[in-house]
Amino acid sequence: MQTANGLAASYAPGAYRRDAIPVQEPLKNISRFAKSLEAGDFIERLPWGDYAGLDMHVLPQYVKNYQKKLESGGVGWVGPKWTHRQQPSDFVKSRWQLLLMLAGGLADYGVMKVFFVAFAFAEIVAYIKFGEFSFVFLALVGLHLFFRYPFTWFLQRNPGVIVKDLGCGFFRPTGMVKFRTWREETFEAPFIEFDPYISFHVNPKGPVSYKLLLRHRYTGWQTTVAQVADVHKVELYAHWDELQRYMDVSQPLPDVPALEKYRHLDPTTAEYDAAGKRGRAADYWATLDLTWWENEGYPAHLKAIREFPWSTLEDRMEKSVPNLAEAAMV
Repeated sequence: MQTANGLAASYAPGAYRRDAIPVQEPLKNISRFAKSLEAGDFIERLPWGDYAGLDMHVLPQYVKNYQKKLESGGVGWVGPKWTHRQQPSDFVKSRWQLLLMLAGGLADYGVMKVFFVAFAFAEIVAYIKFGEFSFVFLALVGLHLFFRYPFTWFLQRNPGVIVKDLGCGFFRPTGMVKFRTWREETFEAPFIEFDPYISFHVNPKGPVSYKLLLRHRYTGWQTTVAQVADVHKVELYAHWDELQRYMDVSQPLPDVPALEKYRHLDPTTAEYDAAGKRGRAADYWATLDLTWWENEGYPAHLKAIREFPWSTLEDRMEKSVPNLAEAAMV
C-alpha cells in the first residue's frame, strides 16, 4: 500500500526524511554545551541532509565476506543482520569488551615486542640484584600464546559466546536510534536529535585516530559510528553520508553488499530499482569480479571519496534547530 507521496505506509510518521525535518527545540544552555564539546575533543560538526552518494561499506573485504556468506548459506555467521529495517550495533556483551581489548593487545606482535624487551630487562636486573627470576616474563609469554592461539581458535568457532543482541542500532522505518550507554543501560531517541561530530583520539599504540560520533544534543549521550586512523579521516565523511541515506526513507538504501538482498523489501528502494535508476543487476555484488574490484573499482571509489568537496554540503539541520550553529561552533 502506497501513501499519497509515494512512500509505503510501513514507514512510521517519525521516519527521517531530509526534506521534512520538523522544527526542534533549541539548545537551552549554550555555554555548558560548548564546554562539553571542548572537553570531549570534538573538532568538527558534520552537515545534515545533503548527500554525496558515496558509501564506505564496499571495501573489498566486505564484498569478499558477502560472497562467502552467500556460498556458505550463512553458516558460521552470528549476530543480528544489517537489513532494510535495522543496522545493528552494540551486540558484543559488555563483559567481553575489556577482555577483547586485553586479548588484542597481548596477541599483537608489535605490543608484545615492547613488553618482551621491558620485562626481559627487568628479569635480568632482578637476577643480578637478587639472584632469582620472578617468572613474570614467562607468564607474559604464556598469555601471548594463549590469546593468540587457543583463545582466538575458540572465538572463531563459538562466536555466539560474546554476542548479546539488546536490540540496539539504527532503525530506518521508525527513524529511531538505540544504543548501549556506559551505565549498561540503553538509550533511545529520534535520529534527527543527534549531531555528528568527528573527534580525535591519541592511541596507546601509536598516532592519532579519528572517530565519528553521534551526540544527542539534549542529553549529551553519544555513540561511536566508526573509527579510522588519522590518514583515513576523510572516510568518516562517507560513513556519515551512508548512514544518513540509510535512515532517510525518501532515499533508496545505500548500494552496498550487505543490503543487496533486501533492496526489493524496502518500498522506496524497490520503486527506485524498478524504474531502472540503480543501473546495476540485482545480483551485482554477489557476482562482482573481486580481483577487478580490489585493483581498479575500489581504488577509483576511494579516490572519489577523497576528492569530493565535502565542505560544500549544505547543513539542513541548522534550519530545524534555531541556535544549532551558535551552540556548536567547534
